[in-house]
Parts: sequence; structure tokens; C-alpha cells
Amino acid sequence: MLAGDRLRNTLEFCKPCRRCDDAMDQDYLCVRNKVGHNSPNQIYSFMEENKTMKIYNLIILDESGSMGSIYNQALSGINETINGIRQNQEKYPEQEHFVSIVTFEGNGMDGVKTRRDGVPVGDVKDLTKKDYQPGGCTPLYDAMGKAISELDRKVESGDGVLVTIITDGMENSSCEYSGRAVKDLVAKQRKKGWTFAYIGANQDAVEVARGLNIQNAMNYDATPEGVLCMSMSFSKAQAGFARRMHLGKSILADVSDFFSGSSDEKDSVSEESDV
Repeated sequence: MLAGDRLRNTLEFCKPCRRCDDAMDQDYLCVRNKVGHNSPNQIYSFMEENKTMKIYNLIILDESGSMGSIYNQALSGINETINGIRQNQEKYPEQEHFVSIVTFEGNGMDGVKTRRDGVPVGDVKDLTKKDYQPGGCTPLYDAMGKAISELDRKVESGDGVLVTIITDGMENSSCEYSGRAVKDLVAKQRKKGWTFAYIGANQDAVEVARGLNIQNAMNYDATPEGVLCMSMSFSKAQAGFARRMHLGKSILADVSDFFSGSSDEKDSVSEESDV
């Protein structure tokens, strides 16, 4: 039985309440209405022992020419991210993590490449220099549209999803998706409980993310040192996300403080308040 089916069998449908209707619609269970907003430590039924939850980690990585100046750090950083996901699965054995990596460069969809496609994290191979060769323009919207749409066909009710976009520049060469189309797509997936994070350099990442309906954003410096710092912060945030999923806190509503809730210490404190 799928995790989502188990959840539906154990919790009743109810109308969204005023405190969470921004993250729920009529197709989803309002868990907090069922257990009470004063019960944030409630562990959802499918997180019990011997029951697994699938978590899809989608990374959309800029491969445009400007990334060449931080090439080695970007490549090692993405591989450290994969290793961090492995560690999260080891730490929380009820979680089954999958990894997708999509890179983008050039013009339109021709430059959008799927490097890893929903691979179990234990089987994921590190990216190599053959996989990642920066050059060309920045078809960010096409990459997001394609990657999100393809992942949506894999995800089932009750699965967790974290989508992270990493770029050092602005959109300038998409052909099929507009900014408005991507914004609408993100909004649609967030209603399903997907979490999105945007990491950008040479721009106001918070403002760009807001324009794409993404609440979680972080700026970084496009220097070797800046990429190293960004990679460390992202790894901590990923660990915090996995911990929250372990606690059953972010199953049906996207996490809107992904970067601020990155450490075990903060997560321990946050157990006493609503997410």
C-alpha cells in the first residue's frame, strides 16, 4: 500500500481551516484540523516504524558559460550534496530518497539535460567533468518547466519533494516556458506539498524567487569561497528538511523557512511551534 493511501485510510477528510488553507485545497487532507493545531508533535501514521516515505530531491543546476569561473567548486559542491542526501537516508531509515539532476545551458530546451533521473540515492553516481561542461546562455524557465513536469509524473500522494534551483545569472534564453508559466507551475506543485528553494548569485535571489512563487531563497557570491559557503549552508538546510520530514511536519504543506530551519538545534526548538 502506498504511503499516501495509508494516510488517507487513517485520517478523515475535512475542510481547510483558516490557519492552513493557503497550503491545502479540497484534494488534500487537513492534518492539523484533525489532530489540532496545538499538537505539532503529532507523527503521521505512515511515519511509524517499518513504514517508508519516498522523498524526491530535484536539483536544477546552471551550466551556462558564467559558471566556468566556479567550475571545480560547483562540481564538487553538487557531489557533496548527493553525499549529504545519502547521509540523510542513513540517519532516517524510514525515508527512501531519490535524486534527479537537471542542468541547463544554451538556447531553449536543447540545452536542458537530465543527468540523473529519479535514481535511488544509494545508486547515484557522482557528476563528472563529462557530465558538467559550462557554456552558453541561461534557459532557466525551460529547465524548471521541463524538470518539474517530468518529476510530477513520478510523484504520488504522500511523497515528499524538494526542488532546488542553483544559478549564477538571470534567465535569458528560454523558448517554451515564460516566467508566468513557471510561476503558475510552482504554485500548483506547492499546493501538493512540494518545497522549493532558489539559490542565486549576481542578482537579488529573494526578489527573483518571489517572482517565481518560491518562498525560500539564498544569495551566494560567485567565487570559489562563496560556492563553498553556499554548499555548506545548503547541506545543513537539506539535513533540516529531512529531519522535519522525519518528525512528520512537512508532509502536506511546503516548508517556507527551508534555510532558517537548517540545524538540529533550530529543529529541536521548532518542535514547540507550528511549521
